Amino acid sequence: MTQRLTVGIVGLGAAARAIHLPAIRKIAALRVVGGVDPVADAAAFDFPVHRSMADLWAANAPDIVVIVTPPDSHYALIRETLDHGAHVFCEKPFVPSLAEGRAVIEAEARAARHVVVNNEFRFMNVHEAARRAIGTATFGDLLFVSMHQCFLVTGETEKGWRGQGNRRTCFEFGTHALDLCRFFFDEDPWAISARMPKPARPDGPDYLNLIQLEFSGDRLAHITLDRLSRGPHRYLDTRLDGTEACIETRLGGRAEVAFGIRGGSKRPFARLDLAPSASAHLLRGERREKLATDPLDLFAHSTGRLLGQMVDAIGAGKTPPSSAADNIHTLALMLAAYDSSDAGGAQVALAPYYRAGLPEE
Repeated sequence: MTQRLTVGIVGLGAAARAIHLPAIRKIAALRVVGGVDPVADAAAFDFPVHRSMADLWAANAPDIVVIVTPPDSHYALIRETLDHGAHVFCEKPFVPSLAEGRAVIEAEARAARHVVVNNEFRFMNVHEAARRAIGTATFGDLLFVSMHQCFLVTGETEKGWRGQGNRRTCFEFGTHALDLCRFFFDEDPWAISARMPKPARPDGPDYLNLIQLEFSGDRLAHITLDRLSRGPHRYLDTRLDGTEACIETRLGGRAEVAFGIRGGSKRPFARLDLAPSASAHLLRGERREKLATDPLDLFAHSTGRLLGQMVDAIGAGKTPPSSAADNIHTLALMLAAYDSSDAGGAQVALAPYYRAGLPEE
């Protein structure tokens, strides 16, 4: 029988309403017993809304606390939650520094509780399908990963904490791309290099990220996050090149009818492609096979899958996926990318960053 757990949610803004609360409601074993937000309209929620963490603990101490607040508040909230004996489900970016990440890992070990970071991109159907194909006879071994984002920056996208710091794109979104590279290669890279040029606003945020990761066997990943573009969104397009075929994934709904002439064979073709929010295709030459799609509630769906696996792991006495100990490696990549950019794009060896994230013996 699945263990039933109570949940408190800290931060009741747009992300909580659109992603986390719908994700929690997908899991029968979870029940929200309270939220914390000093300015939220309590009448808009079907659970008690408290103005402070102290009020939450006093009213009904939850088993899991979901943290959906700005990143600079995460460390203190995680530590307070662990001190009260609850598990943590925290939005990324996890914490701002490796020292804080290491301290969290040490604190969760002392508390015998778990800290899970919401790297929900790993749990999207399309990315899981791509990962399953790696190493098969159809796809072969993974050689190269390329990721590309074009994101139209507006006043709306830069509201709140996201638009307030110079470390913007890699800090807020790059962690997803970096984590997916670790997921697909199933290992940590040994080096990183990055350029984050600022041609329009030299003192402004990093709206252009050009990042290269070096993996074993002379394999590479390249990430382009382009928020200088004034064109349409391409939320995240990924191409995985294998020894036998390639896989392309795309986040963002698509309804496309295409007609044309194939370049090599000169044969005509017609194609209908429907994907509510994301798609993954296996390609070999001109042959194209759909591997997976995701539902319209892409982020709530993938967040719910991670939450569900966390609940199952807690019940089984196992370590959940996307743990703090795993995520600190993704945090290390993000911080090293900024260091590389500050050094003019110099290649940075990652071993010292990984060691800095290890708990002290």
